[in-house]
Amino acid sequence: MEKNKSEIGFSYFNKPEFLIRNRIESWFPILAELGGSFIIIESGIERAIPEDVFDTAKSNGLEPIIHLKSELPLARKFNEVSVVLDAYARWGAHYIILANKPNTKSAWPVAGWHYENLVDHFLDRFIPIANYAEQIGLTPVLAPLQPGGDYWDTAFLEQVLKGLKRRKLDTLIEKLCLSSYGYTFDRPLSWGEGGPERWATVQPYMTPEGQEDQLGFHNYEWMQAVAQKVMGKSPTMLILDAGYHGLSNRSIKTEKTLESIQLIVNACQGNVTDSNVKQEEYPTFKGSLLGCAFSLDTLMAAMEDDLSANALKEIFKPINNRNAKSIYLEDDHKLIEHYLLLPKHESGVSDVVLNKIRPIIKQIKPTVGFSLEEAKSAKRVSILPDGAAPTEDMINSLKTAGCRVEILPQSGIEIATYLNNPSSK
Repeated sequence: MEKNKSEIGFSYFNKPEFLIRNRIESWFPILAELGGSFIIIESGIERAIPEDVFDTAKSNGLEPIIHLKSELPLARKFNEVSVVLDAYARWGAHYIILANKPNTKSAWPVAGWHYENLVDHFLDRFIPIANYAEQIGLTPVLAPLQPGGDYWDTAFLEQVLKGLKRRKLDTLIEKLCLSSYGYTFDRPLSWGEGGPERWATVQPYMTPEGQEDQLGFHNYEWMQAVAQKVMGKSPTMLILDAGYHGLSNRSIKTEKTLESIQLIVNACQGNVTDSNVKQEEYPTFKGSLLGCAFSLDTLMAAMEDDLSANALKEIFKPINNRNAKSIYLEDDHKLIEHYLLLPKHESGVSDVVLNKIRPIIKQIKPTVGFSLEEAKSAKRVSILPDGAAPTEDMINSLKTAGCRVEILPQSGIEIATYLNNPSSK
């Protein structure tokens, strides 16, 4: 039986020392080779992740997704957050996850736990930041909730979405993505499949005998069902830390975690034909999914701190010759048809360059500019070298963004020949 597939991604190590250049330049190519299409990087609100992390990710075909895990601040500290968000938008990020498990007591170390008005307490912090993120081109992703949690997760999500509707935040609701944790709770990966439509008698804090609840990998389906109920549609969903047991009980064997992760990876890749594995042991992927992420910290712990490329290849069978594109830049969704990328000089554009590009502009009518980031929104990018060849990093970052790249000749005669070539049109 064919099951729906999902993009594979990774949540990067949460220790700052893994963000130094030699570490990211070692790990990011490995994650790309393993089939990763995105990388989730944890960030605080006080200081931005270094820009070279974004450049290295994109040059390896990995879409960087930011996760602000700390408690979201109130309005008086908004300026601190906006500076960080501005940097991320400028460096090419497109998704940002805002907060982490706000339905748990541990998520509120500063403000403290306010059960009675917790949702409003959260929305007062979430809405200004999410609105600003949307305005500068970032897609806000609602914080993943702890399945179950101190405040029941399905109830919390329902009240959050109702709060957004009550405040008439239509633009934010339209752009919003959801996220969930793909914990197994040491249950079969099919546990809770079908959501509340299938398990209709399940209620918060009460799961009748013979029924299955959202405390399993299919938590994402229950989140989608809540959104469908409140908003009449199901936003795009991102699954985090897929395959982790999510239990504090340390007696759970690491082999069981690795086994679960392997089955989820196979399902993501569509490899569900192993005669030794029953179909019902695989999870399914339904609805609009941004992707399924696996935590490197979880994998490190499961492998008893002996995480290596070879060990990962046993789980994530490398996909050779994959067409590396960022998940947000499919060709049909490119905003620009053809971009002419010109070199930047402090003295401005020389008359020589203007004379060279004038016939190109008249004949091909490309969008003309100096921005590499803007060029990534084009289906096709023509680069004018102007005395210096474009760097390999520049070309790779454009190809990673799904652009067809060509380097224009430098002399006027060669440009005329280029314009007479039908393939240049």
